Amino acid sequence: MKFRPLFQHFKEMKHYFIVVVLVFGFSLYLGWANSEQFSHFLEGQMQGLKSLSQSLSNKDNPQLWFFIFIFLNNVIKSVVIIFLGLLLGILPLFMLIANGMILGYVLSLQTHESTLSIVLKGILPHGIIEIPVILIACAYGLKLGLLVWKSGAQLFVPDKDKTARAELVKILHLTKPLIVSIVVLLLVAAIIESTLTYWLVHL
Repeated sequence: MKFRPLFQHFKEMKHYFIVVVLVFGFSLYLGWANSEQFSHFLEGQMQGLKSLSQSLSNKDNPQLWFFIFIFLNNVIKSVVIIFLGLLLGILPLFMLIANGMILGYVLSLQTHESTLSIVLKGILPHGIIEIPVILIACAYGLKLGLLVWKSGAQLFVPDKDKTARAELVKILHLTKPLIVSIVVLLLVAAIIESTLTYWLVHL
């Protein structure tokens, strides 16, 4: 398995990376600035996480359980969202928007002083790895979705002009090193989140 082709392909993906960052940033702003309008939807998303967090906190070794949950949850979501992009790219876009809005909503519930504390203690230590990885996964999901659209549109053009299918196959091959990279990086992020972040939040 070679990683160089994947890293080289990142250059071709720069426009997708820019798009997902902008969408995530705008979604975060929506969740923060319009928390009252979206509170019903966002509270529903948060409720399950709150219940699970309380359940894990009551276990004998909460940090270990938090690590297992965080790691598996992030890896499964990130890997699945890449391939769900084959369904025309709709679900990666939804995940991107939902995660941005949830983060913005959480920040909106804090006071001005505690917002900075939450960002520095509860998000930054692991988020500096976790968030970019999730954004990259969404970007590749969107790319696959666009290629599916293009493949459909190219059904009626001469074979020599059908470029989307070849590019789709190329990216599907790149998903192997991409998934390995995602797993390794999210493992590091989960270790940080279940140790350093956990410790900082509970100071």
